[in-house]
Amino acid sequence: MKPKMLLCLFLMAAPLALFGTGVAEEVPEITLIDTNSGANFQWYWQTQVIPAIKDQLGVKVNYIVSKEATLIERMKAWEPGKGDAHLLFVKPGTIPKALGSGIDLETLYPGKLDVIPNLNKCPKEYLETVLGVSIGGKGALYWRSQYALVYNSDYIKDPPTSWKEFYNRRAEWKGHIGIVRPDAKSGSSYRIPYSFLNAFVDMVDAQGKAIPLEELQESNEGKEAFAKLTDFYTYAKLPLPAEPPNMFEDFNAGDTWISFYAMDYSLWSRHQGTMPPSIKSGFLEEGMAAGSDGYLIVPVDIPEEYKATVYKVVNFLLSDDQQIRLITTMWQYTGTDIWDKIPGVVWDTIPAWEKMEPSRLRIGNSEVKNFIKEKGADILIP
Repeated sequence: MKPKMLLCLFLMAAPLALFGTGVAEEVPEITLIDTNSGANFQWYWQTQVIPAIKDQLGVKVNYIVSKEATLIERMKAWEPGKGDAHLLFVKPGTIPKALGSGIDLETLYPGKLDVIPNLNKCPKEYLETVLGVSIGGKGALYWRSQYALVYNSDYIKDPPTSWKEFYNRRAEWKGHIGIVRPDAKSGSSYRIPYSFLNAFVDMVDAQGKAIPLEELQESNEGKEAFAKLTDFYTYAKLPLPAEPPNMFEDFNAGDTWISFYAMDYSLWSRHQGTMPPSIKSGFLEEGMAAGSDGYLIVPVDIPEEYKATVYKVVNFLLSDDQQIRLITTMWQYTGTDIWDKIPGVVWDTIPAWEKMEPSRLRIGNSEVKNFIKEKGADILIP
């Protein structure tokens, strides 16, 4: 058969998509593994974000919930260029853990600004460092998570604005203060007492170095702080709730009026009907523990043909539209600094970022944190 005839037969049989007509184009498809989100954000990804990606970008996202340890072991077993998890949504600490395990990640900032221009809206310091560790731009900040004062405005009209005021007024709310048990699985188990202690004693020095637990326990300030913490727990609603859902039940029953918990989950639960509609949030000026910020990372060892699509998805997630939806639907602070574009009504429900940020507390003393987790139940439960 002559070459020209072969070419004609090939042209007749070839899919139209081969020539970019769009008639039979394959839909781009990626796998996103999430090791950060709780039940509320798993709902958000599945019902809000992923359908929007499909609708607006034409990209199908296979969404998988996993655990950090499982994810890292999975990536360590990859062969170069054959990774099967193309976009990862993780807690801040996952990034240095992955890098420390020999897992290479794409440098997104500033290396990929040409394809992820919305990265320029993220605060530079969050892209360069997490938890005091340099990450060299290997993650994109999607959200900033924050614990906050949570209270029922039907019962409390003038909430405290500091931990010291909260402690001094504890008798007003005796039996109505919600505190999750210190041996609960929830991060609130240690974030509540750690934030309280931070208001009464310095747990890190001026250089940010953790002060040894033994030194804290022997100092007058430390002894006084721990004594106040133990006393504070006696004013809580008893028995202490085993996990946050139990505390939410207490709020709904009118038994608990005020607490300190993840702001996004509390307010999302309000809209889901699992917290009273009169729930509001506030800040305590000496410091409130940050939650788990959310980062998007891209492993180097995935097939090259997926990367352009992944970067397109990351840029979409950092777009003004998606970030505004994030804060107005889930009450989670945005990863991008677009505060002037956020509807003013948002600040009627949550503290403005410029007020909240100075109160953001990073847990810089892991020895105190571990002590609370290991010994807190014996010491703090009345």
